[in-house]
Amino acid sequence: MSERKITIDPLTRIEGHLKFETIIKDGVVTDAKCSAEMYRGIEKALIGYDARVAQQVTQRVCGVCPYAHAEAASLALEDAMGIKPNHNGQLLRNMIVGAYQLQDHLLHFYILSALDFIDITAVLKYEGDDDSILSVKKWVQNELKSNKIFPAAPFLPRYEAMYAKGNNTNFTAIKNYLEAIRVMADLTKAVAIFGAKAPHPVTLEAGGVTTIPTIGKLAKYRSLIISARKFIKDNYLNDIIAVAKEFPEYFKIGAGYGDYLSFEYLPDENGENHLFVGGSTIDGKYEELDLKNIFEDHKYSYYKSKPDSNVRPLDSTILTPIDYEEFKEEQKKEGGKYSWSRAPRYKGKIMEVGPVARVINTYKSGKNKKLNTLVDSINKKLGLTFKEYNSVLGRHLCRAIMAATIIDKILEDTDKVIPDELAFVERDVPKNAVGFGLTEATRGALAHWIETDEKGLIKNYDMIVPTTWNISPKDASGALGAVEKMLMDTKIKDPDNPIELARIVRSTDPCLACSVH
Repeated sequence: MSERKITIDPLTRIEGHLKFETIIKDGVVTDAKCSAEMYRGIEKALIGYDARVAQQVTQRVCGVCPYAHAEAASLALEDAMGIKPNHNGQLLRNMIVGAYQLQDHLLHFYILSALDFIDITAVLKYEGDDDSILSVKKWVQNELKSNKIFPAAPFLPRYEAMYAKGNNTNFTAIKNYLEAIRVMADLTKAVAIFGAKAPHPVTLEAGGVTTIPTIGKLAKYRSLIISARKFIKDNYLNDIIAVAKEFPEYFKIGAGYGDYLSFEYLPDENGENHLFVGGSTIDGKYEELDLKNIFEDHKYSYYKSKPDSNVRPLDSTILTPIDYEEFKEEQKKEGGKYSWSRAPRYKGKIMEVGPVARVINTYKSGKNKKLNTLVDSINKKLGLTFKEYNSVLGRHLCRAIMAATIIDKILEDTDKVIPDELAFVERDVPKNAVGFGLTEATRGALAHWIETDEKGLIKNYDMIVPTTWNISPKDASGALGAVEKMLMDTKIKDPDNPIELARIVRSTDPCLACSVH
């Protein structure tokens, strides 16, 4: 029996520093370990500050999905205040976070993941007359003739593996790669209209949005979203389907535990009837969310061990990072700690969060008929069931489904905004109060908890972030984290070019800065 260890450190085309190791026996993964390789500590840094500071500081957890932290921080403080935004405040919040999330989905597929499937060198065979593809062809030709160490970066070098064979698939995706950059820029401009800037919008606050929605701003926002809508509904979804037809086996590769967690996201103007519902699907059964079931295990995380490895929200600040000498000892140990990420669990289960969780939980709840109709249509077209959603391509497909659903929602919300009316109501920060905020970041379920002291300052703050769920290490029971499980039993055709592993991990869109926060 042949055995080999494959280490990828760091994995490129993701956010942050992720190392993962796999043991391969006879070409099959028999063990996997994911390590978040950086430390942050932003929660403790917030203690003693005005509670409204959290909206800005927590955004600095990540430059890719700051909008979600702004929303979760605002929701947490609103919960402590016992308020909701007014009509305009809720709609503008949806419009900011919705546009930002659409930009994120395009970024993930075209810029970060498509290169795992699309053959950039196929452009050298292009004989058509599309100027954008011809310009890429000329660029690749010139790059390959150059003396650069890495010609044609970031497209090359790459793992030498099987890529899309169909020229139409490759040519269309290359053209859309370029077009996606323009659409992403438009969506970023849309965020800035009401968010004041992007990244790190400054107008999302507890109490609503501080921008006044003038007719001019609404018209500009609407035109940008309508422009992006065609690309998202047609090009993006069709590119996913084209890749799915080239790589049907990837609806079977990268399966995790099949248990899903999501939080409610994008409500109506009254803060109710969310577009995507919260809840859990465990062993195929959907249930509504119960926050009391959430805890974080830290047995294999780089924190000093406590007698009980399970820590509840708002208790995580009792954890202390290990020091450098302890870190070196853990590195030497067989079965020692190996990640700065903790290990969140729900009912003791390892949950996958993200696009599949959002789509499956919402579908099973029966509360969004339009989503169910779209999912049924796509499943029929591709011959899929929800079983195949637990896969690499299932995750990519669900992002496209979500994008098509979100863009319709924010267009509808735009038309409901009352021009020139305030979207923000200021409230005093409550003293000795506790609140929580739940939303869905691009990568999945995001929760913030806040506790204030007798002066209204932050006494305690806690965040449990999407990638913390997905990229978690083992827990005290020895159960692998969600992504670790996805890697198990994968067949590796060429250990020197383990493209299968990269495709699996990238399908979850890891954000390591968020994971360790």
